[in-house]
Amino acid sequence: MIGCAMGGIPMNIGIEGVKSLAGPIYNVLLGVNPALIGSMLMIARLWDAVCDVIMGSISDNTRTRWGRRRPFIFVGAILGAICYPLIWFVPQSFSHEAAAVYFLCSVLLFYSVFTIFYVPFFTLTLELTPNYSQRTKVSGTLLLFGAIATLAITWAFRAAQSDIFPNAFIGIRTVGIVFGAAFLIFGLMPAIFGRERFQAQIANQPKQKILTNLKVALGAKPFRILMGMTVLIILGVMSFNSLGLYVNIYYVFGGDTKLAATLAGMTGTINFALAWVFVPLITKFAKKWGKERVLSLCLIAGICTGLTKWLLYTPAHPYLQLFDPIISILPNFGFWVLVNAMKADICDWDELQSGMRREGAFASASTWLQKFSSALTFSLTGLFLVLIGFQQSLGGHQPPETISALRLGFILSPVIVYSLALLILRTYPLTPARMGEIRATLEARRGQI
Repeated sequence: MIGCAMGGIPMNIGIEGVKSLAGPIYNVLLGVNPALIGSMLMIARLWDAVCDVIMGSISDNTRTRWGRRRPFIFVGAILGAICYPLIWFVPQSFSHEAAAVYFLCSVLLFYSVFTIFYVPFFTLTLELTPNYSQRTKVSGTLLLFGAIATLAITWAFRAAQSDIFPNAFIGIRTVGIVFGAAFLIFGLMPAIFGRERFQAQIANQPKQKILTNLKVALGAKPFRILMGMTVLIILGVMSFNSLGLYVNIYYVFGGDTKLAATLAGMTGTINFALAWVFVPLITKFAKKWGKERVLSLCLIAGICTGLTKWLLYTPAHPYLQLFDPIISILPNFGFWVLVNAMKADICDWDELQSGMRREGAFASASTWLQKFSSALTFSLTGLFLVLIGFQQSLGGHQPPETISALRLGFILSPVIVYSLALLILRTYPLTPARMGEIRATLEARRGQI
């Protein structure tokens, strides 16, 4: 399991390593309009979402002696390692428009190869164990390795501004190369050490068309419930969480990018340390009480997190915000650990209905919805900054009404969204008892695998 979970590092580099650095590099350093950056990211993510659906179908329908996931993971790790650093090699002399075009082209290239790695890899993690509680452990271990990449990404902007580099542009290119090397090394691990449990069972399974797979996934009620919550949280929380860097730079630190980046790195470090403490606890509690009950606690904690941000992000006491990762640990990590484990449960539920193993269909449909939602967040974030009158040229002298709107968006969104997600979760049907019944029925039908 550890060898496979190492793939969480390149997975998070691909998911977080573009969107988290696009604003600081292309807006803060190069001065490209944030709405334009958001539009470029939205276009790239929409393309990425389409690629995921296609890749999920290809992976489900592939039959090789090495399995239907691992060959793609191997190739995707190599291609992703080559293409990721290119995003940050934009010439400093480019105009704003030329830089935006370069960004779009390089990100489209990266996302095109990232899907070759990501979809088969995520699908493989859904297949690792048939045990209801072990699935939470698998998801938690994957998240912990992903947290290593997330930690590195939170320090990346600060590292790029280090005095050891002639300028931040040389710095971010070096950081990009390091991330590319990590993508290669850790991306190959699941291809080498991963195990496909259903390889023999699916040998004679009929192949499915792309649209059929998508229809199957979206037609599953438990899947729709999970994805309804996920889309809400991506649109309402993640889009406005990215405003945290702007709140720090232009409100808390009055335009000082180095101090803001340093504090962001410190916050990420605390998040990383807390993850290694709390994720095992979340796994333990989910085994005892059931995933959906622990997920309810995570959503309630998310509501509380939003309410505290007004007090924690202040120029009078900037280091108070270091308490934010402590308060937000459950919604930030617990939600994703539990939801990804619950997707594996849905694959069993689907086998009970259809007699087929279609992890690729559910994995690609979930990533399609998540990335489509993420695409909208890029546009929403940039549009929000423009609508509230944010101007990068003003630096730390933004109008008071702009700062107030920035803070309110950052704070109120999680309160509203986590409350709605909590209501949706009440309808989820796959309790621990129900999953026990499903597993017993499946093993009586086709034996243990």
